[in-house]
Amino acid sequence: MEALASVEDYTARYGEPADSGRATALLDDASALLLSAYEGFWGEDYAEGAHAAFDRSACAVCCMVVNRVLSAPAAMLGATQYSQGAGGYTASVSYGSALGEMYLGKSDLKRLGLDVQRMRVLTPIERGEVTE
Repeated sequence: MEALASVEDYTARYGEPADSGRATALLDDASALLLSAYEGFWGEDYAEGAHAAFDRSACAVCCMVVNRVLSAPAAMLGATQYSQGAGGYTASVSYGSALGEMYLGKSDLKRLGLDVQRMRVLTPIERGEVTE
């Protein structure tokens, strides 16, 4: 599987990553995440040109997902809130589910064209006469 975005694409949007090897691996992981969302929504393997909204936004969303992961400071992975004080006050950190993991938010799905409602139909199979 070829990644939907390259380190060069990431660099153009967010600047040079500190570790290009890690960024490459994360871009591969993010591409797999996007393709899984595509396959789950459309019920078919990804085919370039089949859904224009996905094709237009896949690279940018892939880079955005990786930027979320790379933006989480290593010492603060999982922190959703941080505060620091002085003069008798102490620092506090609140941890939540933001562990630096990859996810697709509502705006990401909308941008990829994977947020609309779909109606699916089951067509019964007609059978011939049943003889016993």
